[in-house]
Amino acid sequence: RLDMANCVPGMTPAAIKYLLVLDDLCREGKGVRSVEIAARMNVSKPSAHSMLQNLCQAGLVEKERYGTVCLTREGRSAAAGYAACFGPLCRRMQEALGLEEDACQTAAYAILAQSQDRLPQLRDRLRAAE
Repeated sequence: RLDMANCVPGMTPAAIKYLLVLDDLCREGKGVRSVEIAARMNVSKPSAHSMLQNLCQAGLVEKERYGTVCLTREGRSAAAGYAACFGPLCRRMQEALGLEEDACQTAAYAILAQSQDRLPQLRDRLRAAE
């Protein structure tokens, strides 16, 4: 059972998206450069830098000496909590509503941001429905 107590209140849909992208890019335990993050997110480097600063201040990300970024233990825990809901939520919306994948992802980030205090219940309901 995932501990989702570390999901940070007040996370925006964009911050959640960055967290999940970072989790994906840092799979091997290595850091990733902000240039790679900006490219993956399709945003400017200054935009990525700004969001990464916010995530650093929240204690979810740390920037290493040579500019590589990696998730902290808290960041990995929060990302796991969001990821446990994100995929099933997107699939449910695609099945039920027939929306395009991009629309489902955008909606899922917004739902996760609005439901942070109820993520364990949301995850359990999504699992029960699969």
